Amino acid sequence: MRWIEEEILLPNSSQLFKKIHFPYYLKILFIIAYLVLFFFAFKIFIINKNQWLILAQANNRLNIITPAPRGLILDRNNKTLAANEVSFDLIINLNLITDQERLFFEKLIAENQLDSTINFNQLIIKNIPKQLASSIVVQYNNFLKVRLIDSYKRVYPLGLGFGNLIGYLGFPSADEIEKYNYEPNIYIGKLGIEAYYQNYLSGKNGEIILEKDNKLNIIKTIRDKEPQIGYSLKLTIDSNFQKKAYEIIDNYMKENGYHKGGLIVINPYSGEILSLISYPDFDNNLFINKSEKVKEILIDPKQPLFNRIVSGLYAPGSVVKPIVALAALEEKIINPEKKIYSSGELKIPNPYFPERYSIFKDWKVHGWVNMKEAIANSVNVYFYTIGGGYNEQKGLGVYKIKKYFELYGLGQKTGIDFPGEKDGFIPDPETKKNNLVDKIWRLGDTYNLSIGQGDLTVTPLQIAIFTSALVTNRLIKPYLVKEILDEKQKIIFKNQPQVIKENLASPENLKIIQEGMRMTVTQGTAKQLNYAIVSIAGKSGTPEILGKKKLNAFFTGYAPYENPEIVMTLFIEEVPIGSIATLPLYRDLINLYFENKYKKNNNDENLNSLEE
Repeated sequence: MRWIEEEILLPNSSQLFKKIHFPYYLKILFIIAYLVLFFFAFKIFIINKNQWLILAQANNRLNIITPAPRGLILDRNNKTLAANEVSFDLIINLNLITDQERLFFEKLIAENQLDSTINFNQLIIKNIPKQLASSIVVQYNNFLKVRLIDSYKRVYPLGLGFGNLIGYLGFPSADEIEKYNYEPNIYIGKLGIEAYYQNYLSGKNGEIILEKDNKLNIIKTIRDKEPQIGYSLKLTIDSNFQKKAYEIIDNYMKENGYHKGGLIVINPYSGEILSLISYPDFDNNLFINKSEKVKEILIDPKQPLFNRIVSGLYAPGSVVKPIVALAALEEKIINPEKKIYSSGELKIPNPYFPERYSIFKDWKVHGWVNMKEAIANSVNVYFYTIGGGYNEQKGLGVYKIKKYFELYGLGQKTGIDFPGEKDGFIPDPETKKNNLVDKIWRLGDTYNLSIGQGDLTVTPLQIAIFTSALVTNRLIKPYLVKEILDEKQKIIFKNQPQVIKENLASPENLKIIQEGMRMTVTQGTAKQLNYAIVSIAGKSGTPEILGKKKLNAFFTGYAPYENPEIVMTLFIEEVPIGSIATLPLYRDLINLYFENKYKKNNNDENLNSLEE
């Protein structure tokens, strides 16, 4: 039996000790795999040693960003429009607090109307009052769980009348954090000057780096970098005038049942904006804390956060007629003394049905008028004729009208240092091809363009700018910031007037337009302004809106006529009576401006005499 077993087993057992031969390519693969594993092991334990140390070190450190105080915002006379007050911020680690503690902080936010946001695992509460901050420090001494840091609260001394202009602060959105690398717990400018000059005003945040042990106790302070205040801005705005002007506008609008409008006052030579009011406005102090009134502002159908001066697009109506008249003179289309008859309408025969007419209305029968009279009385038929032509009188045509509108800054941004500016729109045959109903440019379109109607849109700012050009014969760039100051209030930037174009028209032709605009006040559509304390020249406008059911009212002008100092453009939306709605208010605002100026001049003279 043993022999049989050996006979059976020996041949099989010998197979176990035979040498195994692997294919050559498998040997190569084994060697490569071994080398790769060796390389990664070497990299992890030797080359990346410093990175592991850094990560371990970071895990034992606490980085705290402390907000920098923002730069001041001042008016042209150094009156404060935006300042800072010492405040505190709370940063709460949501992973380390109990549900009961979380409810406590939610109640604290609601009862004190505090602004807050959640970023990853952190609850950030802004502008904690000092007394409340003290009680929190006593209650929570764990710096890792609840951190109270020094901060600054933005305050706006003048509030209402400056909200839309100056803007307000708020937490950055997720998109803003990603795009601009903002700190999630640091407020940024959200509107107006605060937003446009964010990078100048914001300063440089401070940083505290603390070392902690494995029991989360603070061992030592590694770094304590103080925040650096931002640059301050000195604006071109006259806050004394703007504050009183807003009060006058507010009273007038409420008395007459009007709801929306705006005012801009500009120096026609420098481009300095002396006043910029979008009505209705809001008190930007309400955004400091999460007031219930903020919700009312956000949902208000009158849109107080929308800046109508810079972003609002309107059909300008008759305020553009001086440009059309000047274009006709420059192109030698008509002699300014030639008279055109207005019977109250212009009738154009239909080329396919001669017995039918397209009728273009005037606002009344004017009779025979020359160019100055046509400007003064806003005679539509006159401008239909020189714009599109009628009978033997040649017209400018759409492309020349567009050329002069562009020359005077329409259809393009002015370049103002303020967010949200719109271009406006000048229609022509090419753009009308996009019209779904009627793609053909017709004579009636040119007529409408000639009186500032149709698809033409402009901003009130553009109206003020081309009015300035009719005063100075130069197209200028408007601006709101006069100077930028460093932390020691030393001037590091001073704005200078920028002329975009000059010598826009011959002085002789420009004088005719100016005389026509003066006649608007002395004997035309704005005779109420003849009783102002200074002489005014200007132009009214009453574009039809909402399917001709309502009107917008514009008046743009300059004063004094003999030696212009300011251009003032005023508009009121959705009025029943046309441009006449603006005139009493315009007169009061012009009087306010020059009364303030004369009072200031007298005070300066008295001060100088006392010093002598």
